[in-house]
Amino acid sequence: MNILKQAAYLIVGTAILACNDPNVVGINLPDSAKFTINNDSIENFVLTTVVEDSLRSDESINLLLGQITEDPIFGENTGAFCQQMLLPANNIEEISNIVVDSVFMTYTYSDYYGDLNENDLEISVYELVESIYKDSIYYSDYTPIYNSTNLAVNKFIIEGDSNSSSYFKIQLSNSFGEQIINASGSDDMIDDEAFLEFFKGFYVEATASNTIMYLNPIADKSRFSIFYHEIDIDTAISFDCDFSGDAARINIFNKKTIDTTLNPDYRYIQSMGGHKIEFIFTDLPSIQQKVEGKAINRVTVDLKTIEDNNYASHEKLFLVRETNEGKIVFLTDFTIEGESHFGGELKDGIYSFNITRYFVQLLNNPEYTDKLYILSSGAAANANRTILDYNKININIIFTEI
Repeated sequence: MNILKQAAYLIVGTAILACNDPNVVGINLPDSAKFTINNDSIENFVLTTVVEDSLRSDESINLLLGQITEDPIFGENTGAFCQQMLLPANNIEEISNIVVDSVFMTYTYSDYYGDLNENDLEISVYELVESIYKDSIYYSDYTPIYNSTNLAVNKFIIEGDSNSSSYFKIQLSNSFGEQIINASGSDDMIDDEAFLEFFKGFYVEATASNTIMYLNPIADKSRFSIFYHEIDIDTAISFDCDFSGDAARINIFNKKTIDTTLNPDYRYIQSMGGHKIEFIFTDLPSIQQKVEGKAINRVTVDLKTIEDNNYASHEKLFLVRETNEGKIVFLTDFTIEGESHFGGELKDGIYSFNITRYFVQLLNNPEYTDKLYILSSGAAANANRTILDYNKININIIFTEI
């Protein structure tokens, strides 16, 4: 785990006070004033880049597939996944006297990270030999067990327009389609439970230079299809299986490394089990000495990004707290006031959080923890990464004389 520690600083141009009751927070009171805590003077908070050990990644809204090797700061990032498929109905009758024409895994894709280069994207699909389960919890470092035969033979990216979705088709070998069709009419196709014992699912991985696709397994066009025709009859028929419903899926990500010493003024956040930022207030007594005679009305934290035209920052970040028991919980500003009040969306290159309730509780309750984490939102469903400018982290405080 790479950890970068660099002190940030607190300028207290005017004193502040938290009310004795941490649940009473004044807002927009008469005669209010404002000052800013930034990193120019007294050491009062430290931000550190830390590596995520793993991330819960089952049943994510997106399946992430691809690889980025060209990122000069964050290095390699890969996304692979496991995916079950389910029968279209129970008691599938025997399908005989047919010829398999083609076999496809099809996914609607909502977006991608990096750039979309079909010629640079190579797909491999394998058959799982170990079952996965919808009601189990899986993490991004899950190691699947699968057959070594690559079933994929081709891939196609079909770009949509204003009236249709874009989708990604992975063509599999016809022999695999025959394997599934040959099981029709048998006990293996009585229901989904029996079918998942017969065929446990797919493991899908990819190589690329700079592409990670966001595949939607529950979209209308997302399915597994065997196209075939009856012997001596030209009419095409398809046997379709479902990727949604009770079908289990797991995103799998590589371990991340980053040289945080390249720029001591940067802090890093990365999705897909990458990096987060530890935020600790380090000298509360010095703040508390300066708060007498003031009531806090509003406190916000502003985080300035270093923009990169090649790799977009997160659209939204989370700010959470670690309890004395080591659990990660949302701040009361989020749970009581709501998401729109709390903030965290990227606007004009800045993430802003309203932490008024938390800050008042921190100053008045000696049992309240001072360790926060800045995390990526939807970290198992996107490939974004964000760089923060440590020299432009501000805590803005509106207060009133009492």
